[in-house]
Amino acid sequence: MINLPPQLTPSELLYCDALPPFIDRLLAGSRSLRREGRLLEAEHCALDALEGDPDPGVSVAQALSLIHLADVHRDMGKLGPVLTNCRKAYRIFQRQTSRYQRHNEAVTAYALGLAHQLLGSEMDALRWYQEADQLFERVKDDWTAVNDLAHVDTCDRVRQWMETLSGHLTTARTQPDAGLISRIWVPIIPSDENGGKFAMAKLEIDSHIVGRQLTINGTPFRVQPLIKGQQLSLSPGVEYYALRIPNEVHKPLGTHDGDYALIVRRKDADKEGPGILETLSGPEFGNFKRDDDGNIEFFGPDGAKVIGGKDIGDDFQIGYIAALLKPT
Repeated sequence: MINLPPQLTPSELLYCDALPPFIDRLLAGSRSLRREGRLLEAEHCALDALEGDPDPGVSVAQALSLIHLADVHRDMGKLGPVLTNCRKAYRIFQRQTSRYQRHNEAVTAYALGLAHQLLGSEMDALRWYQEADQLFERVKDDWTAVNDLAHVDTCDRVRQWMETLSGHLTTARTQPDAGLISRIWVPIIPSDENGGKFAMAKLEIDSHIVGRQLTINGTPFRVQPLIKGQQLSLSPGVEYYALRIPNEVHKPLGTHDGDYALIVRRKDADKEGPGILETLSGPEFGNFKRDDDGNIEFFGPDGAKVIGGKDIGDDFQIGYIAALLKPT
């Protein structure tokens, strides 16, 4: 499987403006429920959007609903329906003329690449990633023309991720491999190296339990849970990334030079434990602690603290340490 964070999930990348309000609500509900792992409810929302479309089979709303349904089915492991629904959506988007639906056509080509990769069809996956890359390149010019920098960034981000996936597929075709079924692939962006590009992290699975070794761009790391005896568990639709642990926090974390932290990004500071604040000046390691009134405080190396998720503004990102990564 490929464990995609929200920023790289096809349904999260779609341009969904100008939908009928009730379909817009259903698809927003499907995205939210899927992120929470409530897949049956997310599936029902996407199916309701499909059935509620007054012009089934040809409308943009129908194609958008199909991609939402495909994302849910991918998380469920129903790969046959994923491929069928993405193909239907692609044919609909191809017939559209506006730049917005050209964007959605590019997203759907990317979704088809993911589907083929999960099915083990490497050549088809590479072909669709190449098609999606060319579409995103053209769509990026459209967004630049209207000064929509957010969508320009989206095009760049997805193209970087597809480059990573394509590089893995090209390498895998020349080497014996046990296949994707026995692995979890996590897109990781080391914030202090590789120019911000995606790195491919691989965790082996043994009897449905995530293994103890993670490989990032060919370099093996031993996965060490923060709590002795704890198993690492990855959640679908959650963003994981790696950060090198700075010298000043080696002692409290029990780490050494060259160690990384596997971070899980969270929307709010809502629990205690080691984590980070990502600010405009970079990441700051520390601890989230609960005060006597029940508020969460963040204690960094300099003693600074931020009380409660409500006091952390848009310039801050919150992450908790899921595990330590030690070079082997």
